[in-house]
Amino acid sequence: LKQDIELKTEIIEKEKVLINDQYIGVLKGLKLILDLKVDALDADIKSLKKAARQNVGPEIISRIQQIINTGLIELKGDFKIYWNNNPIAKLNSGSDYLRPKINLIIDEMIENDERNKLNEYLNKWINKKIDTELSSLIELKNIKDQNPELRALAYRLYENNGVIKRSHISEYLKKINQDDRKKLRRLGVKFGRYHVFLFKLFKPSSVSLRILLWKSFNNKFLNLTPPTFGLNFLDNMKSANKDFMLLCGFEKFNDIYVRIDILERLFLLIFNYSKDKKKEIKIIPEMLNLLGCSNESFIKLLKQMDYKVYERNKEYYIKYIPNKKNKYKNYDKKDYSNNPFGVLTQLNLK
Repeated sequence: LKQDIELKTEIIEKEKVLINDQYIGVLKGLKLILDLKVDALDADIKSLKKAARQNVGPEIISRIQQIINTGLIELKGDFKIYWNNNPIAKLNSGSDYLRPKINLIIDEMIENDERNKLNEYLNKWINKKIDTELSSLIELKNIKDQNPELRALAYRLYENNGVIKRSHISEYLKKINQDDRKKLRRLGVKFGRYHVFLFKLFKPSSVSLRILLWKSFNNKFLNLTPPTFGLNFLDNMKSANKDFMLLCGFEKFNDIYVRIDILERLFLLIFNYSKDKKKEIKIIPEMLNLLGCSNESFIKLLKQMDYKVYERNKEYYIKYIPNKKNKYKNYDKKDYSNNPFGVLTQLNLK
């Protein structure tokens, strides 16, 4: 191997690499993995790589071109981009969680020109994916407005992945008027009873992508995964992480979690059923169907939301009786002094 002679290198079954009919390792994706357990070869790694370069190098370059031509790649939950079930790159923290960096998983025998070509393609691919799936979050991040309070609110919502409790931004909400709210609503922001959120981010593909990007950037909740898509109501969830569940779009009520956009639809259903707040409201099947839960579980949830439940003639009625000690009164005490938008509140732009 160390002599300057031409050896027969071939790839069989799309991944097994042979030198003069001797198996030396496998080509996984764009990387040659040597089998160091092979006893028959008394050679160093450098010599093996040199011998394999003749056929393996062109094959990897061909694969790079296939990737660029077909675009048949996918981003998985381990933060890696896959081609043919093999990782070819991994996401790392970038300037913010919507602009990750790409680290190639590619063999060292490949020259910089080919590396740069693949890196450029993958960066365009991931950025287009983010811009398409999370367009409302991008627009919120780039909002231009003279009102510093509106921009500060938009930033808080953006950095919290498009979902935030009203109690955490109550001071901002007091300082923006209806015209400001209209501007945010045009970007897909909903002002709910308990939350302010971007409703377009609740489709499965958007949830998967924004949670994955947030986890990768913040290096948190790495072992946690979003709830099964299609479930709006989750019971007996005592061990769940409430902060992660909120990022996924679920609000906690004791050991119950409800998807917050569905929660708002429930409030509208209740509100539209009876305009008279003093009257009891009958529980109707549409309410249970909306959440996808049993009658017993629904009643359990309602009690957590300060509704009194009555039973008459095998039918159930509810009436809102708010608890004097508001469970959502504690404002967020987190220090945002380093927030790049924090200084905007000190500006006089009138």
